[in-house]
Amino acid sequence: MSRRPYVPPRATPANRGGNPGGLFAAVRAAGGPVDWAKPATDAPGPAGPAEGPAVPGAEPRCAPAPATAPLGTAPPVVVPATATPAAARPAAGGGRLRGAVRGATPLALAGLLANVANLGVTLVIARAMSTRSYGATAQLFALFMIVSMPGSALLVGVVRRVTTWTRTGRADLVAGWAARVRRAGLRGVVAVAVLALVARGPLAHELSLPGPGGVAETLTAGAAWCLLCVDRGLLQAAHRYRELAANLLVDAAVKGAATAGLVLAGLAQTGAATAVLLGVLAALAHARRSLGPTARAGSAQAAEGAEAAETLPAPAWGAAAAAGGRERRLAAELGTALTALAFLALLQNVDVLIQGRLSPGESGQYAAVSVTCKVLMFGAVVLAGFLLPEAADRRHLGEHALHQLGATLAILALPAAVLLVAASAAPAALLSLAFGPRFTDASGALLPLAAAMTCLGATVLFTHYLLALGSRAVLVALGLTAAAAAGLIALAGGSPVTTARMDLAVQAVLAAVTGLLVARAARRTMSAPGAGRAATKVAHA
Repeated sequence: MSRRPYVPPRATPANRGGNPGGLFAAVRAAGGPVDWAKPATDAPGPAGPAEGPAVPGAEPRCAPAPATAPLGTAPPVVVPATATPAAARPAAGGGRLRGAVRGATPLALAGLLANVANLGVTLVIARAMSTRSYGATAQLFALFMIVSMPGSALLVGVVRRVTTWTRTGRADLVAGWAARVRRAGLRGVVAVAVLALVARGPLAHELSLPGPGGVAETLTAGAAWCLLCVDRGLLQAAHRYRELAANLLVDAAVKGAATAGLVLAGLAQTGAATAVLLGVLAALAHARRSLGPTARAGSAQAAEGAEAAETLPAPAWGAAAAAGGRERRLAAELGTALTALAFLALLQNVDVLIQGRLSPGESGQYAAVSVTCKVLMFGAVVLAGFLLPEAADRRHLGEHALHQLGATLAILALPAAVLLVAASAAPAALLSLAFGPRFTDASGALLPLAAAMTCLGATVLFTHYLLALGSRAVLVALGLTAAAAAGLIALAGGSPVTTARMDLAVQAVLAAVTGLLVARAARRTMSAPGAGRAATKVAHA
């Protein structure tokens, strides 16, 4: 029997602009995913109660079973699109938390499987490569994480813009806009690929790499990742978590198979970097196919919009000024997300880059410790893919998303606890089992670095929560901590244990500060009178 979620009918007149098929006109009822591929000809209106008709003549609303819930489980509590009365919140809290856990579970499982696959490949290539080549591979991967941050910031912008449009009756604008962004992104990937070929030699020398092999592939993969983030952002904004989970698995499967094959063929770090690029391209193809009719309709709508722009008179000054204001706000939000995520990427990888530069001979041993611990970071990023759209959606309802944040923190805490116990009990045995006895010299760094990455994983979730609310206060905390981390780690002089301890000190402080910022933001959200209506008005302005 099909589990296709029910998309409620619209309560306001037909959408503007004649969106072909109305692919982006569906607005998510709280608790269920949006199906943008289902035709809908009406623009979104105020949501009605969880049961009964929204307006005269409309179909009865049903509580949709989530696409992410396994068979045989009860459907989650449906939260109306109006602020929940204070008296009802305690009773609904447990149901919301369970619903949040169910919603995040598919992504968490996909992230777990992807990390297991990556770990398995890592074990294979670590035994096939020299410690120097493995250290160079870790540096290239750290470089990829940094250059791919603009894509992660773009993903935040896509989710926030699409959520705003769907909540304010302008969902018909999404398809054409997304098509234009894709075309610009494709041109950017080509330009970066050309520049990477020119800059690979000097950059390899600056990072003390054995040679330029893999640098151009890494930079190109980072640019292609930015293009992938546009489509992943569309999937997230539609709450299509199963398709997003499948996309993560496609990326991991292609990258893992290519890495093992190319490295075992003798291509060392060049083969590993090429595999990263192949994984991103495969995920990009899968995401485009998952969006399917949406992508094709967007291209058609963009073309029609360009033709219409040539024949329509210029807009009135007021309308043009309003549009310009919206674009400036989007640019500011995108800049905020880019800066925040760039700081997070630096905090995640600054230890590998500085330690490898100061002590190349120990870079392979420290890389083994780093790879083991930063599995937690990848899990946090995957869970942020669930938290970001949930928090953005509830912002427009005047509600907090602390239940969703709590669910993601609880899921992240499970592997963190296992890693901390193993790192405390037998760090050398764990590294020897995973990477071989050659990589155990830095085992003393395993416990402090595992604790540091646990703190940074929490910071990643806190930061995405704040970005979904449009908060900029987190930038100060991230920037100061990134600067402090770089300075303190440089003082460690390349010692793996001292590097990990310095990293833990700054990450623990940062997690505490960003957690306090989240608590303050949640209090403001709930204390603001008419917050849901106000947020929608501001977004529509």
